[in-house]
Amino acid sequence: METWGKSPTSHRAHFTSEVTTLREDGRISSWQLAMLLTGFLLGTTTLIIPVGPAKQSAWLAVLLAGILGLGAAWLYTALGARFPGETPFQYTPRILGRWLGTLVVLGYLWFSLHLAALILRNLGELYVVAIMVQTPLGVFAGILTALAAWIVRSGLEPLARLAELLAPGLFLIMILLNILTFVTPDLVHLENILPLLPDGRLLPVIQGVLPVLAFPFAESFLFLVVIPFLVQPKRAFLPFALAIAGTALLTSTVAFRNIAVLGASEAGRVNFPSLLAIQLINLGDFLQRLDALVIFVWTFAGFLKLCLPYYFLALGLATLLKLKDYRPLVLPLGLVIAPFSLQLYVSFPQMLQFTRIWPFYSLPFTILLPALTLLVAALRGLHGQPAPGREKKKPDPVKRKNREKGSR
Repeated sequence: METWGKSPTSHRAHFTSEVTTLREDGRISSWQLAMLLTGFLLGTTTLIIPVGPAKQSAWLAVLLAGILGLGAAWLYTALGARFPGETPFQYTPRILGRWLGTLVVLGYLWFSLHLAALILRNLGELYVVAIMVQTPLGVFAGILTALAAWIVRSGLEPLARLAELLAPGLFLIMILLNILTFVTPDLVHLENILPLLPDGRLLPVIQGVLPVLAFPFAESFLFLVVIPFLVQPKRAFLPFALAIAGTALLTSTVAFRNIAVLGASEAGRVNFPSLLAIQLINLGDFLQRLDALVIFVWTFAGFLKLCLPYYFLALGLATLLKLKDYRPLVLPLGLVIAPFSLQLYVSFPQMLQFTRIWPFYSLPFTILLPALTLLVAALRGLHGQPAPGREKKKPDPVKRKNREKGSR
């Protein structure tokens, strides 16, 4: 049986399927999946929490989006359980047909490239705004891309080990910062949360759910390439759901804190509301200027998040090109991601404007196409084959008879 918290290195085997053979030697446990997903969802989410039409009820919209995120978790893990030995790049063309399936795969690759560039740009903007204002943005883009390329080339298991090491600490630090904010005298103003419903209507809260569902919960569709490399891919739902539920609760408290400290209008106006709220922590003129601590959290969580679309893109392109190893593609793709991130938008406020259409742009890739794939697979009765080394071995009747004779 699989043991949570232990790396299943004894299960290493080359991943094979009907379509191609990819050199991915890692196998990760359910605990590592949960930690990797937690780090991914924390990523830049607590850095840029959309207030949107929900205004002072944005924290409630986050909770409702987390519930819908559990539905997305079921969708992704259902696909992973139905095709336990394959990635979406392998089973999608077989389900939807060669041409339509290949077109969907190309859409997935474009979205992962765009998402990787967005994450990289957000991290770079954080450093330029908060730490090194005179340093060119391209310097941070180059350094972070080089580090991400190194870990992606190392494979999935080192990435999961890194998440296993970092994610629990990052989660606890965010909880600690929330507590310190609420115990700082005269910093939290609960009247900023009232009225609970904007203008006494539920509709603005419902409208605020969609942006939070799209960012970050639906982005976990990238884990469709992680589930096949679990020791027990058919049992992925529990760690997946726990990670989404825990992150939804934490993100909701962060949104509540930001609004209680800054007010809904200010939290929606500034670039990094969480950074500003944490900078205001001051306990006895001793415990203050904790923004360095939260930047540490966002750096490592954002790095984990950057690695996932990068890995997704490299693995998917290798499958599309029918290569046996995705690693030769990692560095060239890095040379595409870094410059692309610098050209995405002119200023950070322009990026925040783009977030208004992000749900309508991203949800077709992250929800609608995977749901269509699962529906067609169910209607056609298609199932995948388990990866080598996971099939249950049938007992040998000859050896069984010999054992029975020996016992007599």
